[in-house]
Amino acid sequence: MYIYTMAKSTLQRQKIIADLIEEGNISSQNQLKGILKKNNLMITQATLSRDLNELGAIKKRQKDGLLVYVLPKDQENDAHKKISVRALNDFVLDVESVLNQVVVKTTTAAAQVVAEAIDNLYLDHVVASIAGDNVVLIISSSEKKAKSISENIEQVLG
Repeated sequence: MYIYTMAKSTLQRQKIIADLIEEGNISSQNQLKGILKKNNLMITQATLSRDLNELGAIKKRQKDGLLVYVLPKDQENDAHKKISVRALNDFVLDVESVLNQVVVKTTTAAAQVVAEAIDNLYLDHVVASIAGDNVVLIISSSEKKAKSISENIEQVLG
């Protein structure tokens, strides 16, 4: 339907996978694939392997001896941050601060993904964000703080 449907679903799928790994005790790709299937998310083994690789997932032995997937937590390898940065770069068209608000224009049907990505970046001074179909409205408490938010988003965009 939309040109960006594939990329959008990839980001959403990777977010779900990252959340499941962080909940813990995922010991194999087959187990993860089964959990995804129970949640009506059909995925091939190749796609799952690629997603795990892109997320930086590795296996680590727990104290009880069980090997489980974990996601790196350092600044450069944070999986949720990678997903968020990728979403902003894939879908944001324009960022503009207006008074105490920031307007983020996105590609069609991508505002929800972008709003969640912005939330996952935990930017300072964000009071609330509202997503429509192709626009995200971010509210801050002052014009100066809105400008700072806008600059932070633009910095992520490069």
